[in-house]
Parts: sequence; structure tokens; C-alpha cells
Amino acid sequence: MINDTLFDFENDVNESLKLFFDSKNLPLYDMMSYHFGLHDKESSTTKRKYSQIIKAFYEIFATDKKSIIPAAMSLEMVNAFLEIHDDIESGNPQRGSGDAVWWVWGPAQAINAGDAMHSLARVNLHDLTNSKFSKQTISNCIEWLDYACLKSLEGRFRDLEMQEGLNTSVDEYKAMSRDKSGSMIGLCLAIGASLSELNKAQQKTLFGAGQLLGIANHINSDINQLWSDNESQPIDFLNKKKLFPILAAIEKAAPKQKRLLGEVYFKRVLEKEDLQLVREIISDLGTKEESESIVLEFETDAYNKIYKATKSQDFINFLRGTLRE
Repeated sequence: MINDTLFDFENDVNESLKLFFDSKNLPLYDMMSYHFGLHDKESSTTKRKYSQIIKAFYEIFATDKKSIIPAAMSLEMVNAFLEIHDDIESGNPQRGSGDAVWWVWGPAQAINAGDAMHSLARVNLHDLTNSKFSKQTISNCIEWLDYACLKSLEGRFRDLEMQEGLNTSVDEYKAMSRDKSGSMIGLCLAIGASLSELNKAQQKTLFGAGQLLGIANHINSDINQLWSDNESQPIDFLNKKKLFPILAAIEKAAPKQKRLLGEVYFKRVLEKEDLQLVREIISDLGTKEESESIVLEFETDAYNKIYKATKSQDFINFLRGTLRE
């Protein structure tokens, strides 16, 4: 079974991040430490999901957790780079239970902090040379990191483009979410495979499986957001993003229903009342249930691929629990 050392490992990663940022003693690094929740002894740090995924993967093939801490730190820094820029892009003043970096220091300095995270992610992978990993393995990990970052940014570019019009197709959404949401999961699996000396074909398969899980997670997040009772939850809807059940509804809607949806999205400012109308149209067309079925299809395909590469049902069970939290 995937064992309890995952959470000890998460603490090790947090401590390593803290020591790293504290050693720099510069305001830029204070901003990065703040984003990770390391700025306040009373604060509870965010769960290090990507650290846990790579540790769980590596446990299938090896047991030396200390050797992969630089890779875990790198993954968390890449994710932080994307999170900081996402907060600026969406104008979201909150990150978790605290203020976002850009809300505290301003957008310009937050961009600096985010870009520095990306650079440090690459630098940290070189620290794997202090463990047993070869230069070729480290070079391969850096290639995957660069590729995943590029795909993530391509997905974010398409996401913003989709926000501007009503003619986005379901297939375009899937391509966007595959890259935007799936590339980080794929990166964890590909780096885990590389460090475990799986071949290039297996690494590529696992990266692709991670992207499939990204599509499933993105659609599932949209479903949860549209039907959440949390008042702060529908922020993407209010920003006019085309959530998957809405796009599916547009594709099968009758002219009158399309007109109603169009009237909502052509408003200058969306309000909470608009959400109720959209929910009613989606319910009438059954696209919530269709969306839930599509989530299951992508997850099944992805986990079949992961099982073929790892032969570990425990790892798949771990991923199911971690990615759905």
C-alpha cells in the first residue's frame, strides 16, 4: 500500500522550502515564501499535492525519499508559478484562506515572484545530481518541465480566448483543459517515471494519462462550481468563462435556449441571478449528467494507461483520492 510516509515527506518538502527561502533573505523570496504559506507560524500550509504524487509514484519503484526532495520542490514551484499568474489573470484577491501575492504586493511584483518560481523550479532539478541520478536523467526531467510549462501556458491562452466568444466547441474545451489542467499532473507522472528509469515511451504515455485526468478534473470542477452552495465559488462563471456543462448545453440547445444563454454572456456584468437561469437550462437539457459521464470516461482511460505502466492499483487509488479532493 501507499504508506503514511507521504505526509512525513510533505513536511520534509515544506521544511526544505522554508530553509531555501529563509537563506536568501530578500523581499522577492519573502513573496514566494508567503505564497507557500511559510510566512506565518500560525498559518496552515496548503497541501503539497504534487509532492505527494511524485512520492507515491516513486514508492512503487524505490524507497529513498530524500533523493527526490529537489524534484518535489521543483514541482511545487512550477505549480506556484502558475497559481500566482492565474490569480493576477482572474483578478482573484484570495488564494486559499489568505490574500493572493498580487493583492499584497501588486501585479507587477507578483509577476516577478511568479517568474522567479519558474526559474527556481529548473534550478532545483539540478540538485538531483547530489543524489544517485545521472545527468541524462536530470536533463530529461528538465525537458519534461519545460514542455509541461509550455503546454500549461498554451492552455491558459486558449482559456482566455474562449472567454471572449460564445462559439467555443466542446472539443476546443477538452484541448484547453488537457493542457491547462492536465500538464501538471502529467509532469508529475513523467518525472516520476524518469527518476524510476522507465523508458521514454512509458514516460510519454504517463504524461498523456495525466493530461486525460486534467480534462476530467477540469470538467468536474466546473460541475461543482455551477452547483455549489458556496457563495464565493462561481467566480469563473461570473468572469464569463465557458464552463463545460454550459458549452455542452449550447451545442444541443434549441434556438430559444441558445438565445437565452447568449443574452447572459453578452451582458457587461454577470450576476448571481444569471447563474440560476443557466442552471435551469442545463438541467432541462441533461448536460450535467452527460458531463459527469464524460468525467468517468476520461478517468477510466487515464487509469487504465497508468495501471499498464505501474501495475499498481494502490497508486491509482491514491490518485483518485488526491485529485478529487
